[in-house]
Amino acid sequence: MNLIVLGPQGSGKGTQAEKLAEKFNLEHIDMGKSLREVAKQDTPLGKEIWQIQNVTNTLVPSRILREVLHLKINSLPREQGILFEGVPRTIDQQGYLEEEINNSGRKIDAVIFITIPKEETMKRIGKRWVCKKHQHVLIMGKDIQSEQDKCPIDGSEIFQRIDDTPAGIKKRLQVNREETMPVIEDYRKRNLLIEINGLPSIDEVSKNIISEIGKKGIE
Repeated sequence: MNLIVLGPQGSGKGTQAEKLAEKFNLEHIDMGKSLREVAKQDTPLGKEIWQIQNVTNTLVPSRILREVLHLKINSLPREQGILFEGVPRTIDQQGYLEEEINNSGRKIDAVIFITIPKEETMKRIGKRWVCKKHQHVLIMGKDIQSEQDKCPIDGSEIFQRIDDTPAGIKKRLQVNREETMPVIEDYRKRNLLIEINGLPSIDEVSKNIISEIGKKGIE
């Protein structure tokens, strides 16, 4: 089984991707996390990715994603199923991702698209903070109560990513509408899309996804 999980910021795709990867024993390739790790490195590539993610708030160029994906996919045994999170976000990315998947002897079984309204994205992401040491995701008002709090998990300082500020969120949503929706519609036409409402509880959303996967007879 090979799955793709997509959705706007705050839709819960990361949480659902983790649950699906565990349930079906899939290798979880989180492109956002992988790119953030590279962005921390004091290298030309790391600095370029940091600038894109934190200043311009645009999508990372295809040449960078293609290289990372190629290395990730080809490092795995052919029989290992994969779950891709946060990719493809453009038609171009879709083309070379599917090429890499096919070349590895795999095929895409389903694309899960988790949806929430724009207002809910703004609400959820606006409360999201992370810690400096291990990048634990923390929710303001739940895990922490003020900007001066420390991470309750490792005690490190907390901060809000630049792309999680209101301006950053709006820019990313605009990019999503312009660049990613054509990808979603293509998967819909090919009968690969499973569209899921991301507003219910985590467990309910998970149950709905698994139910829809079962209806497609995917193994």
